[in-house]
Amino acid sequence: MELIHNLELFQTVFNSVPNGIVVLKSLYNDEGRVKDFSIVLLNTYMFNWIEDSGYQDKNYSEIFPNVNRSDIFQKFIETAETGLTASFEQWYESDETIHWFKFTATKQGELLVVTTEDITEKRQAEIALNNALTAAEKQKRLYDSVINNTPDLVYVFDLNYKFTYANKALLTMWGKSAEDSIGLGLRENGYEEWHALMHEREIDFVAAEKRSIRGTVSFPHAELGKRIYDYIFAPVFNEKGEVEAIAGTTRDITEIKQAEEKRQQSENRFRHMIEQSPIAMLLSRGEEVIIETINKPMLKFMNKTNPDEVLGKKMIDALPELLGQPALQTVINVQKTGVPFRGEEQPVDLVIDGILERRYFNFSYDCIKDSDGNSAVLHVALDVTEQVLSRRKLEDSESRLKSMIDQTPSPTLVLKGDDLVIEQINKHMLELIGRGYEIIGMPLIAVLPELEGQYVWEQVKNVYFKGIPFDQSEVLVVHNRTGQLGKYYYNLAYRPLLENGQITGMIQVAIDVTQQVTARQKMEESESRFRALVNAASNVVYQIDADWRIMRSLDGGGSLSDSEEPVSKWLEHFIHQNDREKVMNLIAKSIAEKSIFELEHRTIAPDGTVGWTFSRVVPILDDQNNIIEWFGAASDITSQKELQQVIKESEEKFRQLADLVPQIIWTGNPDGYIDYYNRRWYEYTGFEVDEYGDLSWVPKIHPDDVTFVLENWYQSVQSGSFYQTEFRLKNGNTGEYRWFLSKAVPIKEKTGVISKWFGTCTDIHEQKTITEKLEFLVADRTKELQRSNEDLQQFAHVASHDLKEPVRKIKTFVGRLEDHLQDQLDEPASKYISRINVAAERMFNMIDGVLAYSKINADSQKTALVDLNEVIKNIETDLEVSLQRTGGKIYHDNLPVLEGALVLLYQLFYNLINNSIKFAKEGTPPEIKISSEKIIKLDKNWVVITLEDNGIGFDESQAERIFETFTRLNSKDSYEGTGLGLSLCKKIAERHGGTISADGTVGKGAVFVITLPFEQNENDI
Repeated sequence: MELIHNLELFQTVFNSVPNGIVVLKSLYNDEGRVKDFSIVLLNTYMFNWIEDSGYQDKNYSEIFPNVNRSDIFQKFIETAETGLTASFEQWYESDETIHWFKFTATKQGELLVVTTEDITEKRQAEIALNNALTAAEKQKRLYDSVINNTPDLVYVFDLNYKFTYANKALLTMWGKSAEDSIGLGLRENGYEEWHALMHEREIDFVAAEKRSIRGTVSFPHAELGKRIYDYIFAPVFNEKGEVEAIAGTTRDITEIKQAEEKRQQSENRFRHMIEQSPIAMLLSRGEEVIIETINKPMLKFMNKTNPDEVLGKKMIDALPELLGQPALQTVINVQKTGVPFRGEEQPVDLVIDGILERRYFNFSYDCIKDSDGNSAVLHVALDVTEQVLSRRKLEDSESRLKSMIDQTPSPTLVLKGDDLVIEQINKHMLELIGRGYEIIGMPLIAVLPELEGQYVWEQVKNVYFKGIPFDQSEVLVVHNRTGQLGKYYYNLAYRPLLENGQITGMIQVAIDVTQQVTARQKMEESESRFRALVNAASNVVYQIDADWRIMRSLDGGGSLSDSEEPVSKWLEHFIHQNDREKVMNLIAKSIAEKSIFELEHRTIAPDGTVGWTFSRVVPILDDQNNIIEWFGAASDITSQKELQQVIKESEEKFRQLADLVPQIIWTGNPDGYIDYYNRRWYEYTGFEVDEYGDLSWVPKIHPDDVTFVLENWYQSVQSGSFYQTEFRLKNGNTGEYRWFLSKAVPIKEKTGVISKWFGTCTDIHEQKTITEKLEFLVADRTKELQRSNEDLQQFAHVASHDLKEPVRKIKTFVGRLEDHLQDQLDEPASKYISRINVAAERMFNMIDGVLAYSKINADSQKTALVDLNEVIKNIETDLEVSLQRTGGKIYHDNLPVLEGALVLLYQLFYNLINNSIKFAKEGTPPEIKISSEKIIKLDKNWVVITLEDNGIGFDESQAERIFETFTRLNSKDSYEGTGLGLSLCKKIAERHGGTISADGTVGKGAVFVITLPFEQNENDI
């Protein structure tokens, strides 16, 4: 109380506290209850809230009226009356802003001390954090559903070809967990060498070019056998725009065949189905769960190797660790009630390699009754442990998944709400729709109204309103992608999005397979024609009974078709005696194995001559897998056999000739495998005879040349192009490396398919040594030539400038002479003066041309985007007088925009158009047509521009000469000009990295073809 009276000291202490402090004195009513408080003291923090210096002895409710709208005041009264300290939080709204405070009220004698702490920022941070966590959880569920429900294989490589991510579908295909595969390369994850090498090159390409790549590949699936896949590799960029990873997606584009097996009529066939099923299956009987049938996948899940370990035993005896686990009781309940059970990601603890391990399975239990009314339970299990563990890991990588959905190569779309509004869409889906990001927030049917009434729209509604997932390949969708309706085929996967058990949206994944479907349809048409051709090409078609005794229904031509009646002794009648034993042995083998009979053998024709036949006979089986009969076709291959003999003799002659050649000669298979060397190779390298393939030549190449040679060779193999490379080859006798020039050409069949590679290696060591010396000398001479060219350009500039002055004086004085003798000149004199003027003007133009020609390579020009449409319009304006005088017309449309020097490109087309007007046929208005076409050459975009006129034309033999300087094909008296215009055009085209060529016909006009790149390699031209 003494401190309270010492207000100055007490106020100093109060003001040092960062929170608000109020000292109150209780005010009582007539009943002795606290009704209000008078303010004794406030610290600076609280004073700043009220800014009323006369606060002392005033009521608390008067100074702080807000307390009347909450229970703050009541809690203060309770503390004053009970003496119990109160600590609580309270908020109120001021100027549309919510403020949070923490109050602590403590009774000290007759006084009440209230501490106030502003916790607004803390509560706002907590609210923001909770909102962020809620949004993150929602996004996590979205990404998890996209990645793990898509039928595609989704994965990510780092730049060292290692997998950094693989989705559930890919891990399932591998049969691996994420721990066993992530961080490993292609080969460690089971890819064959050729397959791994191909993808590594593609990864390098995507990283270097920073653009996606798409391809197809065929390889065996762990369960489905040989399949064809479509895949896309796309770059993943960091915040600096650098490629930090490669994202990929792969989709099975083989026709999806969902084979539905007929229900087995007997228990044995049903058990056979279980045993052969690639899915883990087991059949148990009774409430004791006695195992009657089991297949290998289920044995594997149970960590058993032999069916005898479990058959006839109780499940609890085979797997004691199941005691007390829900899985066993679930089977017993199904056996009792007959009610099927479906369970996903059911946990089961199994002893694996002596250790109890938690695994997760998708279980299906169905009660099946046999013909006697006895029931059994069919167990179907799918091990999803890897998927469950992977999903849990994926749940911790929210930011990375969000980036992946935007960069995934699979077109993906997220719809929300009853109106199916587009909430999220990646650029690949936008490309399929043919729209931009402005469609986000719009209903899908508003973006693509043409979907209404189509099959695909009904499936969209089924997924959202009924929760039925949709997966289908090659779905026809008619929609507007390019400005008009078109037919497109897609592989579609739709999944509902669930939040708290309610469907709130859906995910759509679509792969455009229009090209594949169209190609397959064409292939099917081609296959039909091919089958007809095969049937037409078969010499004989026949039937044989099950034991090959009677041959009947012979049809066709050849040595086997001399009778339509059944033949019993066909073996003696048709088959050559030296081949009968071989035929009989193969017949016995085919009957025993129920396999196809295929054999080349000799036959006897009716005239006694011997020929060769290829026979192919197929067994026809009934439902019991018994042979009913055989159906066969025989083709006469006598000519092929004779040709093979000729080829064999020819190959022997080739080998003898190749061994006499001093060069190294070799041949290779279509895949690049070297399968032959001549004798010179073995003499030089010291290798043993009959060593082939890469291991037979790579070790002999200089280590610095190996990578370059291998890349060049296999690049030629893949492209089918001519191969030529220089490399150093080690002499096996001396150890010396010598330079060789290796060349190879593909040998192609009539169809264009490569059947062989033929190559040579020529010793060029001496030439190579001389060439290196010459290159050094040429470099010195080049520098001298550059200096000479610079001096020559300077001379041409000065000379042409100085030559103008006397020509200008000639024109001036001739003009004065005309004015002086204006009325005294007779006709010959006027004609002479006119010819002087013409000659002076031609000389002046010639000097200008020389000056322009000398400067064309001297002055560099900055590159910029040039619209050729605008260039032609400007030229039309500049040549307006000439066009009106001659009645000429220029036709052009949709010319491209490309990089180049505006001034030079203007000069190029100005000269060409001016020439077309100048060399027009007399009495015929000139017509100039300019068109363009985009082409791709050497992986670069080019434009081919064609300028065609209807003028006098020129002789085709002069097509090269017209681009030479000072070349004129017509009399200077008939057509003006310097002979430099087209040579300038050629220089301008070449400075842009392009070309120009001409073609013409006398009296019919000329055609000029200009080829230019869309992009320049340098900023200056």
